[in-house]
Amino acid sequence: MNKKHKIWQSHIPGAALAASVVNTKMKDRKTGKVETKGDIEFAIRFWKRAMKDSGKIIELKDRSHYRKKSDRRREQLANAKYMQWVSDKNNQ
Repeated sequence: MNKKHKIWQSHIPGAALAASVVNTKMKDRKTGKVETKGDIEFAIRFWKRAMKDSGKIIELKDRSHYRKKSDRRREQLANAKYMQWVSDKNNQ
């Protein structure tokens, strides 16, 4: 099973941030028996990536303690100034 097929199978429809463990069939070379093996590490990596891409981890870190509205506004203004500086620097 290739990686794209694994990704496709680990996605759970209707659940945005969920991952299922994909069972893969492996044939033992010595005995010839077919074993099914669940790849939990792949499911965890897939779930972590989905959490990171959705921005949930950053939001949880931001909400770990209370921040005043004025502090949030000040930080937003500082970020806007920095982004403006970067875009001006690139346009020169």
